[in-house]
Amino acid sequence: MRIVFFGYGQLGATVLRGIAPRHEVSLVLTHRAEFSGLGEPDVERAAAELGLPVRYSATAREPELHRLLRDLAPEVIVSTNWRTRVPPEVLRIPARGAINTHDALLPAYAGFGAVNWVIRNGEEETGLSVHYMADELDTGPVITRSVVKIGPHDTAGYVLDRLLEEYVPVTLRALDLVGQGHRGEPQPAEGASFYHRIGIDDTRIDWRDSATVVYNLVRGQSDPFVNAWTTHDGVRLRVKAATLPTRAHGGTPGRIVKADDGGVVIACGRPGDGDDRGVVLLEVATEDGPTVRAVDHFTAFGGYLR
Repeated sequence: MRIVFFGYGQLGATVLRGIAPRHEVSLVLTHRAEFSGLGEPDVERAAAELGLPVRYSATAREPELHRLLRDLAPEVIVSTNWRTRVPPEVLRIPARGAINTHDALLPAYAGFGAVNWVIRNGEEETGLSVHYMADELDTGPVITRSVVKIGPHDTAGYVLDRLLEEYVPVTLRALDLVGQGHRGEPQPAEGASFYHRIGIDDTRIDWRDSATVVYNLVRGQSDPFVNAWTTHDGVRLRVKAATLPTRAHGGTPGRIVKADDGGVVIACGRPGDGDDRGVVLLEVATEDGPTVRAVDHFTAFGGYLR
């Protein structure tokens, strides 16, 4: 089919490289690499490698872009990791509609940062949903899905790698269904949720939270994402890896207790909450420093993380 592709970053480039050999991509629309400070030129690089024409836009609202899209007369718009809401008038241009590959099992986890939120919330599975795009973000009928299981100690980086393996197959499967006239299944209202973008303030550790909540935050914000963080002696400290202790360590939330289980135990939770056993920090990094073992970073015990 004749396609116009909307995308950004690693996810967008992965799908573009996967669909270009099978379909006619007449235009690639992406954001400038520096868009929102993200600095991800992956899609424009992939388009250059594939010899595809590229246009740049932040919002896809330019009238001249709309005229170009109408002239190109695509059968389908394919979107992956496009970072702004596509105008409704653009969604109506392609003859067979516009589809998006979303990094969650809709209707839950519409919006942003789904790979992170599912782990932070302790979910046992996630996946991809390819859906028709509607005026409201991530709400259109679902064409097909791919499910990825989440283990109790899986990190966001690991789950992202698993999802990356599924992006191309599920998108190609959806395009086959679109070509056959499949109109998707409407999303139920039950279980629907929308999540906001994750910023630096959303990743700060609150040591009053339970051990499970703190641990899930750390693994949900693993590399390559913004890490969970705390402060030590007034300096921001990123937590790169952590684990749960083999035995409980109680005490005041944030207290640097002792070396154990290959790392440094930090007390957390509230007494009596049933999960105030502490968390073991394994690897940490200062804002501009390298990743080091927690046992090498903490030279004394008894202080506090804030």
